[in-house]
Amino acid sequence: MTIKISKDKIKNFYLLLPFYKCFLFKLFSFQTDSLDEQVNIIINALNIKSRKLRITYIYDKACKIIDNNNYGKNICGFKNCKCYVQRKYKKQQIYGCCRKCVYVTDNGCPSSNLACKLFNCSEVYNRCKVTTYKDLKILKALSLRGRFIVKSDYFSLREDVLKDLYSYSILYSTFRIVYRLFKNLILKK
Repeated sequence: MTIKISKDKIKNFYLLLPFYKCFLFKLFSFQTDSLDEQVNIIINALNIKSRKLRITYIYDKACKIIDNNNYGKNICGFKNCKCYVQRKYKKQQIYGCCRKCVYVTDNGCPSSNLACKLFNCSEVYNRCKVTTYKDLKILKALSLRGRFIVKSDYFSLREDVLKDLYSYSILYSTFRIVYRLFKNLILKK
């Protein structure tokens, strides 16, 4: 069976999205005539019936949207491993906001962490237009627990974040997030 989402019913689609994600719609496929890229990405996500594959698709697409919007821009103003703020106030620290992360390198971040990609200091917001959490409508295809994890799982590898998203327990995921934060703080000292 197919559910067709017309472009004039997009607001209703977002309201019904929590229902479309439930197991009752596993037998349905979704189609749309909308030209909105984010709606098409959500429709593609809904058509992926495997929970793990859907979560991975949503996560990777959100990262790709941010990377495409920031491509060729040095939004933090890095020069010699120092961001704009560190140079402005002549601080000895390097790597900007990422200085607390154990994965950061001189060539940037090897991790594809959505929470880190969405975090920017006030100076970045004042200097340029950046993608925010509200701009990523694809994240509405995640559960409320999944959106909480995506917002709060800083300084983690992509695989760890996806493992947190795959788990069914918010308590387990929260414990893993807090554990990694403490571990990173201890390793950085």
